[in-house]
Amino acid sequence: MKLSSHALRALQELDDTGREAVEQIVRAHIRACRLNGFQPENLERVYQEAIEIIRLEGPPNKDPMASTNKYEPTRRYEQYRSPRAL
Repeated sequence: MKLSSHALRALQELDDTGREAVEQIVRAHIRACRLNGFQPENLERVYQEAIEIIRLEGPPNKDPMASTNKYEPTRRYEQYRSPRAL
């Protein structure tokens, strides 16, 4: 898989921990695609999004005590509630 110069440069700007975290995200994406029965498309975009996630959120914590629930989502999206519902 060839990456564009922009994606390759962004990957190289990360430290070793960040690069390993990006690779872990990409491998998880590929594994999920295969489990669902289709070939992953546009891996360059997957790399770019993984790099962006690591830059914004940092690498995942290795400390098991830091995470109380391993199924808790990393990102949270607020759900709209109408004023009447409140």
